[in-house]
Amino acid sequence: MRQYIIRRVLISIGVLFGVSILLYALVRSMPGDYIQTTFAGNPNVTEAMIQNLRKLYGLDTGIVEGYFQWLGKALRGDLGISFVYGRPVTEVITDKMWVSFFLALPAFILQLLLAVPMGITSASKQYSKSDYAVTVFAMVGISLPSFFFAALLQRIFSMGLGWLPLQGMTTAREDYTGIRHILDMAVHYILPVTVLTVTGMGSFMRYTRTNMLEVLQADYIRTARAKGLKKKTVIYRHGFRNTLIPLVTMVGGMLPGLFSGAIITEGIFAIDGLGYTSLQALKQGDIPFIMGFNIFLAVLTLLGTLLADITYGLVDPRVKLS
Repeated sequence: MRQYIIRRVLISIGVLFGVSILLYALVRSMPGDYIQTTFAGNPNVTEAMIQNLRKLYGLDTGIVEGYFQWLGKALRGDLGISFVYGRPVTEVITDKMWVSFFLALPAFILQLLLAVPMGITSASKQYSKSDYAVTVFAMVGISLPSFFFAALLQRIFSMGLGWLPLQGMTTAREDYTGIRHILDMAVHYILPVTVLTVTGMGSFMRYTRTNMLEVLQADYIRTARAKGLKKKTVIYRHGFRNTLIPLVTMVGGMLPGLFSGAIITEGIFAIDGLGYTSLQALKQGDIPFIMGFNIFLAVLTLLGTLLADITYGLVDPRVKLS
């Protein structure tokens, strides 16, 4: 196990290095950088001033030279200063990612609690009314645009019934503290969490159903049924356990989404999370933040894959990591 983890970490470092090269080349090749976006068309800014600003922001070098300058600082833990926010990139990411995390975590838990049982029920009762209902719900969730569903919920529960806040993270003109502050944020998070849950659980539900159908057709399941075992025992002890490996793979791939934020949902509900912050930085060509944000996602992706691989040995003793 130790050798496996060390080998995977070394491979991940190589992958991360390659990803950083591609990212920096793509970011520096964008048609407009921060200086052009901010000062273009301003008659008070001369060409000499623009060149000085490009030198100040480190945009006067070539892609290769600029990359190695960025890499040297990144290896020391310095991802640079955000052009847009005027703060260290690591500080901005650290502040914003927890807003996105506490928005995505309840949705992630609800997806697991709802999608997995519904997918199992659909597979165990194939072609029944329950199966058709789950399938329709899953297809609606997959096909439903998040911006449309969010606007619909706002129209009904905020503007129409007035039950829930329309936007924001806390109530304006109120200075709640302690438990009242937490409850106030929880009320503001109900609609965005609902949007993330409904639009995200469809694919998870279909994935669970497909894998369960494949397992339930296996010979050992027929043998277990022929022995007279209870239906729940066959489904959950023998069937579901053998669908955990593909589900663990999918859950591991969802790890970056817990921190990266939901750009559209955060924008509609005016939640100042990492997704909305990264969108603003991307629009203005904030190279340090874009690089730091994408490297952060790459690290989370590699970490999620590693955790999923390690978990394989726990959910299925037949899997040997070597």
